Amino acid sequence: MNWGVILALAIVVRMISEAAARKASPGAPPRPDALGAGTWRTAVRMVLAPMALVFAVGLAAGQLWCALLLAPLVPFIAPWLVARHVMIPLGLPRAAYHVTLLSDWTWRADRRGGAALAAAWALCRARKPDPAVEAWVSERLEGAGGRGGAAPAPPAARPEPLRGAGVAAGAMLAAHRGDLEGARALFDSVAGFDERACPPEARRIAAGWLAADAASRGDWTAVLERAREGGGRALSLLGAIAARLLGEEPAPAALELWLRWLAAPHRRATLPLLRRALAAGEGAPRPEPEEPEPCAAKVAEGDLWSRAVLLHATLLLRPRGKVSGDDLRRLGGAWDAALDDERAQAELRERALSLGASGAQAALGPLARAVEEDLAAALRAARVPRAAWDDLGATIGRTRRRLRDELLSEVELACDALRRRVDEKRELPALAEWREWTSLRAQYEAAGELVGTELRRLAFPKVHADVCHAAVWLFNTRKERAIANAMFRWLLAEAEALEDARLAGLQRGNVGCGV
Repeated sequence: MNWGVILALAIVVRMISEAAARKASPGAPPRPDALGAGTWRTAVRMVLAPMALVFAVGLAAGQLWCALLLAPLVPFIAPWLVARHVMIPLGLPRAAYHVTLLSDWTWRADRRGGAALAAAWALCRARKPDPAVEAWVSERLEGAGGRGGAAPAPPAARPEPLRGAGVAAGAMLAAHRGDLEGARALFDSVAGFDERACPPEARRIAAGWLAADAASRGDWTAVLERAREGGGRALSLLGAIAARLLGEEPAPAALELWLRWLAAPHRRATLPLLRRALAAGEGAPRPEPEEPEPCAAKVAEGDLWSRAVLLHATLLLRPRGKVSGDDLRRLGGAWDAALDDERAQAELRERALSLGASGAQAALGPLARAVEEDLAAALRAARVPRAAWDDLGATIGRTRRRLRDELLSEVELACDALRRRVDEKRELPALAEWREWTSLRAQYEAAGELVGTELRRLAFPKVHADVCHAAVWLFNTRKERAIANAMFRWLLAEAEALEDARLAGLQRGNVGCGV
């Protein structure tokens, strides 16, 4: 066997792979680290990995002595496999980072971001949290996603632009620090990146984390939605369990559940969920929510004021997420009846005269406004979508208009703050820039879900102008092309949804500028 020829061929293949990785990540060229680390990493990629491949060929050809030399070189053959199944479960962030950095194929669209993600994931699995290691991982993340500062860094010292895997790494680090809301927002935003700027593995990890988080909260509908997007064996199992628990048709059979459980990782942790799904029964009907009591106490027949006040108090005491359209329908009708009833107004006039007030209207106005403020706050806290409380009477209609104006003002204030910071050229670290954008987007989308398309049509021109201004600055000046492209893509999708042909045409051109 001509070992020299095989080694030369392996090195050529490696060089081709390296060139393909660079071409796949044109916005993130490899940069040498401090102390010449880039030099030895290049040597590792160009020499040791081909040597490992040669020894693997020799072992396959029956040369058993190659196994002794191949064992320490396994990380150079399958670096992500080793990092994913050895370094991360053992909670070794530094080792996970350096091994993943060698993975050209899996993380070719964002190699440093993928390495930072592996390090952050290993940090989450570490038995004894070490602040020094956490600081080291945070520095690696900044190196993969940019630093802020008043003065731009010299080109040789600038960190690589933020990409999809870097955002997932930031999400994993946020989860390690206990910021679950921030982690959910960042993981959810990974799907908004262009495929050229986000490795598929980063999308799978994000979808798997979100599904596991939703399962831990009992939100099986969200689990099922994530599973339909696809994301590995664990997510496939969680999707089958969710379908069984929700009674989706066709419900997975018991044998299918067992097979998916056997194929998925973390079998000991998911066994209780599997047993729960099996106990639910094949084709189990979707559980119906219990009908809440109209009010907490009985009121006299015809006592409209007492009924409205009791229903109002009952709604305010409901936990978040437990307010339904029927609750709002009953409460809105009760207040409409109380505020419009002639007999109730006569009682109010008598009470006003006894107190020396000018009349019933002077009392009704502040009362109606107080009711609307309470209802608006309850709707925001419960996140009741517009479809559940549309056309439910005059009181709910006034509440909707009040809520629309409040939310519109808040979105405009957030846009003004973003515009002001960009005009003043106050840079933030790339991940902080992305978090500010995702926060604004979430605020806009939540407002649209609460109030409807009317608010989106009113707010979008302002949102488009200020977000596009920020994205152009990020693209041209900060060279953060991947996150700017993701912002352009969202603006394009929203413009198309609102049928704004002019703004959609503008964003198609921006998206076409690439990543």
